[in-house]
Amino acid sequence: MKKLLKDCLYILFVVVVMFFVSDLPSFSKTLKFAQISDIHYSLIRDDNSYKLLSKTKPLLEDAISQINNHKNIKFVMITGDGIDQPTKESIYSLIDDLNTLRYPWYYVIGNHDTTTSGYLNKENIVKILQEKNPAYKFDSTYYTFKPQNGYRVIVLDGAKNQGISSRGILPDEELQWLDKILSKSKHDTVLIFIHFPLLPPFDSKSHEIINAEEFKAVLQKYNMPIAIFSGHYHAAKITKRGNLLHVSTPALAGYPNAFRIVEVENKHNKVKFKFEFCETNLKDLQAKTKIMTFGGAIYYGKPKDRNTEIIIEKKK
Repeated sequence: MKKLLKDCLYILFVVVVMFFVSDLPSFSKTLKFAQISDIHYSLIRDDNSYKLLSKTKPLLEDAISQINNHKNIKFVMITGDGIDQPTKESIYSLIDDLNTLRYPWYYVIGNHDTTTSGYLNKENIVKILQEKNPAYKFDSTYYTFKPQNGYRVIVLDGAKNQGISSRGILPDEELQWLDKILSKSKHDTVLIFIHFPLLPPFDSKSHEIINAEEFKAVLQKYNMPIAIFSGHYHAAKITKRGNLLHVSTPALAGYPNAFRIVEVENKHNKVKFKFEFCETNLKDLQAKTKIMTFGGAIYYGKPKDRNTEIIIEKKK
């Protein structure tokens, strides 16, 4: 009887130790990545409204230098509008600069990246990325991959196929594909990257996702932690809604000329997101874009939209 009691106590002790040890950061699976949005890379010398188009190359080179000095970054995600005008020259020049990154990089299509009447249609964008970016091994502008165990990356294409528009849309075929991928990722922390935010940082009917409710309905079928990273509005905003985390990142081309470093700790009962807001080191350019921008505080966001930590509990 005593031996049985000792055995039971030992087993209980082991279970308790494993429970707490599995929640320690040193035992958790951490993923670190960078997000750059709205580079609006341009070969022209004239600035346009609040975008410092004439200086997009040095702004990008500074961001790349900062990222290259970070350790243990798994990948870099460009969340749309990498170029300002959809020309062959622009995207090739942009890719040449992005290939100086020490880490694999991936691309999300934005409304400025593609055209329906010129050379840079979506089919040709895929071919160029396959040719010039060793990490891009996909046959579509929306795709998925697992950067490491416990994580699922999903890249969505919300750019309209017909006509030029700043509004996004996710076709039925793409939503069905998303649903299928999510159904296979119930035990993963899901990171979705799309140019157009599902939850905009501020109201703008001309920039919204047309079928946002259909997109939301697919996500609401699942209860694992899902973070949605976007750009498009050029504003910093982080909002948690249940198991969904909405992250809007500002433009590199406009004030505050910033990008994000994100570290995710995937623990047994929760996921912790740690955000580092990285502003350009080119302070003279940042000062210029601030003067050019009306309502700069909206784009800069509040402190909780820049450097913060968010925890999402895992549901059983």
